[in-house]
Amino acid sequence: MTPADLARQNAIAFECKKDGLRQTQAGTWKVTFTVLDMDERLTKAFPGTRYQAVLVEIDDSEMPVSPKEKIATPQPAEPDRHSAGAKRDWRDVPPTEQAGIHCNDAVFIAFLKEHRTYDWNEARDAAECVRMICGIESRKLLNTDHRARMIWHGLDSQFQAWKIGERIGA
Repeated sequence: MTPADLARQNAIAFECKKDGLRQTQAGTWKVTFTVLDMDERLTKAFPGTRYQAVLVEIDDSEMPVSPKEKIATPQPAEPDRHSAGAKRDWRDVPPTEQAGIHCNDAVFIAFLKEHRTYDWNEARDAAECVRMICGIESRKLLNTDHRARMIWHGLDSQFQAWKIGERIGA
């Protein structure tokens, strides 16, 4: 197993938003992020635990943004999220709806077949596989069952990281 394979296997993927950046008197940098779906491995890690961090800026379609594209392409004004037909931020979509969207997505199904082989082989379809993984009888519970919702967010984060890895050939 190569170091890259080991890193991919043990990666903690989560979506975050940059809140602040400052330089200390010692010349080091402090970056502040708001984590949108905290992974349990981070919450249980001892203070001082060291990590190698890799950040990939993503656009509204969850695709990586290259620095050249960002400079060359003027950023459109923020759309009115309340107007008809405005695209919602994925974080604003309820977990039940997220799961419904993913369960009808061939790419998500390929992810489940590749990374959740045991669960996939026990299930009849993607919806049943997600219910098994999250330990629920109905995807509706993703909106009310905290434990199931955290498992769902973890699965979704793994899927997003897998999609990025597939697109950039990682």
